[in-house]
Amino acid sequence: MAVSREPFGSTRDGRPVDKYTLRCGLLTAEVITYGAALRSLRVPARDGGSVDVVLGYDSVAGYEDNGGYLGAVVGRYANRIGGASCLIDGHRVSLTANEGPKQLHGGPEGFSTQVFAESALGGSGVTLSYDSPDGQGGFPGRLRLSVTYTLTETALRIRYEAVSDRATYCNITNHAYFNLNGGGDVLGHTLWLAASRFTPVGPDSIPTAMSRPVAGTPFDFTAEKAVGRDIDAADRQLRNVSGYDHNFILDPAQGLRRCARLTGDRSGIVMETWTEKPGVQLYTGNFLETSAGKGGEPYRPRQALCLETQFFPDSPNHPEWGDILLRPGRRYDYTTEYRFPAE
Repeated sequence: MAVSREPFGSTRDGRPVDKYTLRCGLLTAEVITYGAALRSLRVPARDGGSVDVVLGYDSVAGYEDNGGYLGAVVGRYANRIGGASCLIDGHRVSLTANEGPKQLHGGPEGFSTQVFAESALGGSGVTLSYDSPDGQGGFPGRLRLSVTYTLTETALRIRYEAVSDRATYCNITNHAYFNLNGGGDVLGHTLWLAASRFTPVGPDSIPTAMSRPVAGTPFDFTAEKAVGRDIDAADRQLRNVSGYDHNFILDPAQGLRRCARLTGDRSGIVMETWTEKPGVQLYTGNFLETSAGKGGEPYRPRQALCLETQFFPDSPNHPEWGDILLRPGRRYDYTTEYRFPAE
């Protein structure tokens, strides 16, 4: 096990950014302090080589200039909140919009644009922290966040911890884009999800209901199938967002459990996603379009997919979907793991 640190450049406004390299066995991960982003994750393939299975950029400018939240920690509330407002104890709170009339991933000052500080460095991981001021993105309360990346011989573990001095919403996830082949599109990847229900959305990507059964629809991944098998089916939900960009409601609802299994059709790499959250957003990179990814490679739609573990989108406007408010005296503490079992 080893962790090393080196400079990665600086932001346009002069904030220095560091890169941490974590090594354990045959796995290697790179994390930068800008957005606490997972920049690289190299895992062994069946041919004996290794594959970098996440998308990213070669410079801080790449992260500042291109959209997509590649590898970033997103919040204060991941996913979309309709009308850029939410309910807190019966009171309507205005948020900062950044996607038309909606807020996405915490707004224009979300965590993906912040430079995190190192708060702990150990033999197998690093903890990065950020202090979100009261009112950032419109959210009440000063929120203190830490994100710990830990690498083992078979997994990358991400633990999110936060406290707030006022009642607020907190829904933090990682927005890594995975391609287990290391290139090409992901339509040939096979995917299994532990979800018998999903959250339908309108053309604005805001939920129209909390849940709908996946049975008999293109959203049924309860038996492993190719990501591209049904992605272009004549289904209104797919047309609304040009593919998959939906929350899947996990079975069972609680505990650290396996929620997804993704297999690269050419590399043979298998990745399992484990989480304590009640949902996972499957996003097939429908609008991914950047000209200068790692090594100068352009990234195109459906070149990678995201498995974002989360509370449900627009939940802050639906208290009947469950109490997810983070109140003073409570601690937000959730873990997600990306495991790479030997096959």
